[in-house]
Amino acid sequence: MSSPTGLPKIPKWTPPNPSKEKLDYIDLMNLDLSKFEDPELRKALARDFYKAFTEEGFATISGHGISQEVWDQQMDLANVIMTMKPEEKIPYEVTKEEDKKGIYVGFKEAGGNGFHKEIDFYNMLYNDPKSDRKHPPMLGPWMGETRKVMLHLRDAVLKKLLILLAMCLELPEQDLLETHKPGLSKTEYYRYMSYAPLSEEATIKARGLLMPGHADWGTFSILFSQPVLALQLLHKSGAFKWVQYKPYTLVVNIGQCLELLTGGLFKSTIHRVVTPPQDQRHCLRVGIYYFTRPNDDYVLRPLKNSPVLKKLGKDKPLDPDVTYDTTEFLEAKRHGYLKPDFDFDKPKSKDHIDPFREGDTFEVLKKPLVHTIPVS
Repeated sequence: MSSPTGLPKIPKWTPPNPSKEKLDYIDLMNLDLSKFEDPELRKALARDFYKAFTEEGFATISGHGISQEVWDQQMDLANVIMTMKPEEKIPYEVTKEEDKKGIYVGFKEAGGNGFHKEIDFYNMLYNDPKSDRKHPPMLGPWMGETRKVMLHLRDAVLKKLLILLAMCLELPEQDLLETHKPGLSKTEYYRYMSYAPLSEEATIKARGLLMPGHADWGTFSILFSQPVLALQLLHKSGAFKWVQYKPYTLVVNIGQCLELLTGGLFKSTIHRVVTPPQDQRHCLRVGIYYFTRPNDDYVLRPLKNSPVLKKLGKDKPLDPDVTYDTTEFLEAKRHGYLKPDFDFDKPKSKDHIDPFREGDTFEVLKKPLVHTIPVS
């Protein structure tokens, strides 16, 4: 991906120094997508894909095709946008009407439902129904270049992940590509995000959690690896382990839509965001994400005709009572459907409500699904 000319200069973002603390890191498998075009190496990649995403649900990706220059430009932009003054962000906040419809675009009001006030993000839709949407002044001239990154993540990285998945399931690659047709998801988006340091009082009140244990909603979540450590995933040992910073690599995890499409073979990954290590606790954590979703009308049941799913007994819907399409599923998610509880340190009182998860109450799960929420 080449660098543009003639665009306004972006103030440089200086990455915080890497943490020197000794932490319990998880050993994630790396998928080098530069090997994808070689048929034999692609088969090896598919085997690694299967192992990574059925065992840990997370992997790192190198050879993704995003140059260091473009990566740095995007991080510069993310930092500029996320450090705008609060009053400067207001004109670019999601409207109440869009938010009610589940359209995740623009800034979400800092400290809105489910978030600390120190967490903020700016979403850009892959298929924005509003063609003349206004963006912050520094981002506007760069939206063409930012759009190229979004397209690359979808048309190159996601496409390869779907083909590798098809190989794992012994299905024609077109069967998987059909689940994510360009233009058929209104809720697939690219995100700039920031976590500001919590006060000591807020840290104690939230037990060091910026986001409690949760699973993402879509198929794949793609993250630019971040120098400020805070991401932890639930290891099969039952302990949360740290995800290590690896410069210029992507970090990818499985979401619940893919769990439903594979009958639970590829399980959504429980992860959380915690207060950074002591030597990074004062740092602003800036990140970039891309969240992929199936077509809005795609029915989320196990993919047909997969001999692998059939052999493993994963060809039946996880929820025997209801099958949603993507739009219905995302609306049900907004009302608590398929919500896991892996917040082990939470006070055990059934009436406990965390200050940053207002309205959430949980029960420890014995199976992947909690209950069915009817969608009107």
